[in-house]
Amino acid sequence: MIKQSIKQAWGMLRANPLISSISIAGTALSIAMIMVVILVYQIDMADYAPESYRNRMLYINAAQVSSLDGNGRNRGGFSTEVGRECLYALQIPEASTLIDSDFKPVSLPGKRLFKEYSMKYTDTSFWRVFNFSFQQGRPFSEAEFSSGIPAAVVSEQVARELFGTKDVVGEIIIIDFMSYTITGVVKDVSKAASDAYGQVWMPYTSNKGYLPAYNRFEGMTGAFTACILAKKTSDFELIRAELQNTTARYNSTKQETEISFMRQPLTRVDRAKGSHAFKYVEWKDFLMETGGLLLFLLLVPALNLTGVAQSSIQQRKSEIGVRKTFGATFSVLIRQILYENFVMTMIGGVAGFFLSFLILFVGKSFLLGEETMLNAEMLVKPSLFIFALFFTLLLNILSALIPAIRIARQPAVDALKGDYSNT
Repeated sequence: MIKQSIKQAWGMLRANPLISSISIAGTALSIAMIMVVILVYQIDMADYAPESYRNRMLYINAAQVSSLDGNGRNRGGFSTEVGRECLYALQIPEASTLIDSDFKPVSLPGKRLFKEYSMKYTDTSFWRVFNFSFQQGRPFSEAEFSSGIPAAVVSEQVARELFGTKDVVGEIIIIDFMSYTITGVVKDVSKAASDAYGQVWMPYTSNKGYLPAYNRFEGMTGAFTACILAKKTSDFELIRAELQNTTARYNSTKQETEISFMRQPLTRVDRAKGSHAFKYVEWKDFLMETGGLLLFLLLVPALNLTGVAQSSIQQRKSEIGVRKTFGATFSVLIRQILYENFVMTMIGGVAGFFLSFLILFVGKSFLLGEETMLNAEMLVKPSLFIFALFFTLLLNILSALIPAIRIARQPAVDALKGDYSNT
């Protein structure tokens, strides 16, 4: 039955090239639009180096620091003191890291250069939380971090632009008039991996601007965010509870101020839904917005393709009338029409699948940001093929089911006469 339906569908495609082309093009465009949306979410959600453990990650992007007398409040990053007392003190996670990002020019000894590079000031836990590919050397050590020694890890791009080679371990670079010794060179990181992304990574202890200092918020405010790597996803709630305990203990040592991380730390899924430090997006709100978009991308072409399918079926009403005369049942006719339509839908689905990659690359700067590197590891995932097949099948059902029901319900005599008045 299936084999015969496929043969018939292929014959129809060749016999009606215009209608078939319209059907395939509409399907391809619809699937492409849906797949672009899914690809953007996949790039933001999927595990790939150096963010290889996103499914086990928790994020703190900001904190709220408030005066106990109600006369002051600060929303933003937090200090290294907060990180040490509230985050480094956590026992349940595998690791917790503090991060601050900046842009600064990098020069060479005796040569003043002005090109700015993306900086990450962080700690040694950073190299446990993220999975970098070292091409040369090593990350800065715990001893270098604790002593505030100016050490740096650079990307291959920085190494080649400054020295013409990636073999630069031991070389000196100048940042903020300080001499940093390069300890390692890592593979270039895509901006899509925003938490790990950088071009130069340094211990924050080498920057005197991060030294604890008393301010009107008792040394709580600063520039840092945090990433927490759980040992397993089932630990998320335990980590949140432990963070509440360390934060409460830290606040108890203060006289005038307290800090709160609100509903953080957030999971990767929370962030993909649009949640951030000061706003949590519930599933129902996310589904209403994003689900509505996907439904729109499906329904509009499905309605157009329904007309195409109806036109195609009308040309075969006599054939279907003969089949009913010889005993073809309602369910058999429905399956036949769906099978035949599925062949063209699959052709369009495959075309749309590859078209989505083209759209993503052409519109990369708009969809993902300027100079975002894309690679097979972040794009080619088994789940992507499953999504593509699912939406192709769904589009097939939405576009062909109504015409199939109409023709299958029509009396055989009316179909043979070409009469549609009883449908």
